[in-house]
Amino acid sequence: MTGVVLRRGTELLFTLLTLSVLVFLLTSLAPGDPAEEILRRGGVQPTAAGVVALRAEFGLDQPLFTRYLRWLSGVLRGDLGRSWADRSPVIGELLARLPATLRLAGAAALVAVVLSGVAAVRVALRPRAPGSRAIALVTVAMAGVPPYVVGIVLIGVVAVGLRALPTGGDVGPGAVVLPALTLGLAGAATLLRLLRADLAGSSRLPFVKLATAKGLRRRRTVMVHALRLAAPNALTAAGMVLAELLAGAVVVETLFSWPGVGQLAVTAIRQRDLPIVQAYVLVAGVATVLVLALTELCLAACDPRVRRR
Repeated sequence: MTGVVLRRGTELLFTLLTLSVLVFLLTSLAPGDPAEEILRRGGVQPTAAGVVALRAEFGLDQPLFTRYLRWLSGVLRGDLGRSWADRSPVIGELLARLPATLRLAGAAALVAVVLSGVAAVRVALRPRAPGSRAIALVTVAMAGVPPYVVGIVLIGVVAVGLRALPTGGDVGPGAVVLPALTLGLAGAATLLRLLRADLAGSSRLPFVKLATAKGLRRRRTVMVHALRLAAPNALTAAGMVLAELLAGAVVVETLFSWPGVGQLAVTAIRQRDLPIVQAYVLVAGVATVLVLALTELCLAACDPRVRRR
């Protein structure tokens, strides 16, 4: 187990360093001049002197490598810079909106796990029933539908048609339901496909058939034996789904006007506010890498075969 931790720790550091380089380069080399864009959005006609002064204030007149080292040094100290739009600390903007994103991702993960678990067990218990076939068809359909389409449908039916929930914003306890369903349904489709295949394969194993032949109820056979065998793969898939939920909340937050870091990033992209964009992409990438690394460590703790590899 110690070897796994050390190996993953080394790989994690290298991955994060590579991520920081890619984040800075991709955002810094985007076409256009941020100084001119910010002046125009502020209602000021860009002049040569104004653009030069603003580029000097933002440090854009320095070589790219020098800017990267200065940015990386600030990141290592916990300083993500200041917003170019309002000069506020970027770390403060992110921390103010991070709880909303975590609440949304947590609710979506709960929806995905509960729906996929219940549906997978239902299909495993009665694979030939009409309801099981319907679940399979819905799963295939949900896997091919983008989350924003699901969100638009939910808004039209539940929020506008039935007036049961708010159309957007964080205005009450029920406001998280529609965004969480929109994110969670996509994750549930991914988990359900894997769980359904694993449970079907586990149910055909000799010792599971023997337990059924000895009189053990079908439900108990699936819940105790087959589900336990499918747990390692399900844990891996759940980690990947959670990482996707954290990184993919941008579209859903924008659609539902959810006050999270995803909506902050979209606003920053429109304003060419590079410090916030860089910070968001870096934080999303770090969160994804950490979730996947933690998933692998949990898998190694649960499965001796992973530790031996």
